[in-house]
Amino acid sequence: MGLSSVLNIAKQALLAHQLSIEVASNNIANVDTPGYTRQSLELEANNATPISAGMLGGGVTGTKILRSYDQFMVQELASQQSGLGNLQAQQDSMKLVETVFNEAPGLGINDLMSKFWSNWQTLADSPNVPATRQSVIQSAQTIIDQLHTMTGQITQAKSDIGTSLDTAVGSVNSTTSQIASLNVQIATAESASGGQANDLRDKRDSLVQNLSKLLKVSYFEDKNGNYTVLMADGHSLVQGDQASKVNWANDQLLLVSKDSKGAETTQAIGNGAALGGQIGGWLEVSNNLAEGNPNNILGQLNAFANSLIREVNQQHSQGVGLTLFSSPLTGSEQDNNVARLTSTLDPSSVSANTTIPAGTITINDRPVGKITGGPAVNGLAMTKAANAVTAINNAATGVTAKLTTLMAGAAVTDPGAANVGSTISFDINGVAVNYTIALGDVGAGNASTFAGNLVGAINTALNTYNGLSTTANPITIQAAVGDGTTNGGALNAIVLTNTKPGDQSNIIVGNLTSSVAGVAASTGLTAGTYNADATHNTGQLTLFSTSTFTLKAGSNDYILAQLGLTGPTVSSFDTQSGDGTIQYGPATKSEGPLLTGYNYADQLATDKGSFDIWLYNKDGSLAMPQPVTVSLNRDYDLNDVVHSINAAMTNAGAAGMVTASISGNSLCLTPDATHQFAFANDTSNFLQVAGLNTFFSGNSAASIGLNSLITNDPNTLTAATVGSQGQIFSGDNSNALKITAIQNDTSVAFTGGSPNTLDGFYNSLVGQVGNTTSSLGQSYDSSVLINQQVSAMRDSVSGVSLDEEMANLIKYQQAYTAAARLITMSDDMMKTLLAAVVG
Repeated sequence: MGLSSVLNIAKQALLAHQLSIEVASNNIANVDTPGYTRQSLELEANNATPISAGMLGGGVTGTKILRSYDQFMVQELASQQSGLGNLQAQQDSMKLVETVFNEAPGLGINDLMSKFWSNWQTLADSPNVPATRQSVIQSAQTIIDQLHTMTGQITQAKSDIGTSLDTAVGSVNSTTSQIASLNVQIATAESASGGQANDLRDKRDSLVQNLSKLLKVSYFEDKNGNYTVLMADGHSLVQGDQASKVNWANDQLLLVSKDSKGAETTQAIGNGAALGGQIGGWLEVSNNLAEGNPNNILGQLNAFANSLIREVNQQHSQGVGLTLFSSPLTGSEQDNNVARLTSTLDPSSVSANTTIPAGTITINDRPVGKITGGPAVNGLAMTKAANAVTAINNAATGVTAKLTTLMAGAAVTDPGAANVGSTISFDINGVAVNYTIALGDVGAGNASTFAGNLVGAINTALNTYNGLSTTANPITIQAAVGDGTTNGGALNAIVLTNTKPGDQSNIIVGNLTSSVAGVAASTGLTAGTYNADATHNTGQLTLFSTSTFTLKAGSNDYILAQLGLTGPTVSSFDTQSGDGTIQYGPATKSEGPLLTGYNYADQLATDKGSFDIWLYNKDGSLAMPQPVTVSLNRDYDLNDVVHSINAAMTNAGAAGMVTASISGNSLCLTPDATHQFAFANDTSNFLQVAGLNTFFSGNSAASIGLNSLITNDPNTLTAATVGSQGQIFSGDNSNALKITAIQNDTSVAFTGGSPNTLDGFYNSLVGQVGNTTSSLGQSYDSSVLINQQVSAMRDSVSGVSLDEEMANLIKYQQAYTAAARLITMSDDMMKTLLAAVVG
């Protein structure tokens, strides 16, 4: 105690305030350092010493250097920065997309379309003037060029986004590795020193803030001081000294992990704004520009082009130009080779009634909606099959799903012994079936014989009809006796089924009569037209695709088994059974040019449609008094169409005048040397679908073009139509007027959209792009203000204030001076004491 205690207190005070000055100096030095957190020295009084007068204080000591840190505020700032980065990425990208839809006067699609329709009207006014035809062609080419330019710009914008994503993904992986490394450094440093590694923690927080600009993340600190960083969906990016990596492909963010053997596996974890940060924003816009989605920006532009092509071509193909077709005519559209996969749904009670939730199945990464189950009917899961077809087609996956039509009557009944020898007559799709009741058909226990005989009569009649050389459209239906358990028919009922998988053609029972009144009812048949629906199908699902498709249904084959897509159905190509995924396409097995291979196959109306071919001599006179009407009823592939046309020609007495064939998967019609032809009255839409006598080619904004037929010979542009007697009048403008009227047609259908006019649909798309960009701009401006406020709140706690630090320096300096003065004073007291002792 005494002077030595005073000296010790003064010394500790001197050291404590010197350290305070050093901490303040460090704050001042880092005033502009990003992410730096203001530090302060925690001062603590030393333990007091008891003396007679009481407890005498022991001075001061600096115990620890603290960060002025508000964890809640820092995490809130990270969240705000994630949102801000997301909006900024979307806004910047959408500004590029907005320029694609710039409707500059004279250059925008609206003005170009107006000029196109105006030129058709001019052609209608002067159909025989060559200049009017050239004007139509030129205005159409301008639209085509603009659509090509727009798709090119969209492709470039998507490519630019991809470059940004590559860079951002690399930054994420680098940042997470650094955070994991800092976790180790911080734990080591704090374990050794017993205090916080403030600068290392600042560096780690700064990295987390940078990471939050790229992705939405959350984080927490464990007892060892390690950060665990999680993505929005809970996947871990950093845990202790381990850092996960991410990648991106097909507009999805992927989490890359390694198994125990070091093999890398990837897992899709998101594809849009919900990921947060710039990556989420870029992926959101990139998905809006991706192929295959009818609801995004590119999908809607393609839908506009698709409908423009379809509507003009459907009408153009009905008309006739200034010249007839006197040389081979090949369709501008190819019938692509098709893969066909048919499966029988599991009809067991549990499976048939089980509903598959929406999103459980994806095809080509497009989610399929809910597939509602229902009771099986005589061994077939008809309801579930119908709902599966609807859900898959509504999902616009690039795969077409179809049912196969089945019609089952009631069980046959005893026709009665008194009616032996009487005749039952009916038609199956127009083919007459006549059956004379035999003695073996009547009486108890003979129902199966009666049903079998009726089935035999039906199949014989159909086979006989189909075998005739004059049959243009074979009736591809087969009859069977219902077994009550497996084939969709009640026991001893007559079951009629289309023989080709995925053939939804109607089955028609007509003219059901008998020579004795009432006997026809014993067949169990009811006259009518039966469509493929939830009660008239084979319980099978048939998928058609012109390219390889991937169907995913969970992590195992449970869902696939419900759809019958397991076992022998897929064993020949599914090399990874049990993983819930199958991949199939023409490369696996091609069925050739089925009609579903046409780009506009959904427009075909083969069940009730036909088209007329008018035949003319070389001098323009009629070669036949009536047109050759070509029915496409039940045609399934391009070979069927060729047969239907050639058979119709033969049956009309015009064999060889025009011959149908296939050239490179396109239909080719070749007149002989003395004849020419024209088209009319196409109710099947086949001419448009096959590209025969059409104006445009292609089916999207990128593929749209002019039919080479038009560019090579403008006289084939069809302003006129063939009259009911085959007459073609000079100056006829009837078809040109109908094409002009398309401009104001409010019932034009659009893929993924509601009926509208062509102009209305396109303007809606332009408005959508503009509104999205504007909304993003407003949200971004608002987010900037909020971010600034949160940053200011964070800085008020953690930021360095020069005024405050200078005030602290003065305070610390004065305390330091006082402590030094105390030492000097103690020294003087010691000298005085020593002098007194010596003296």
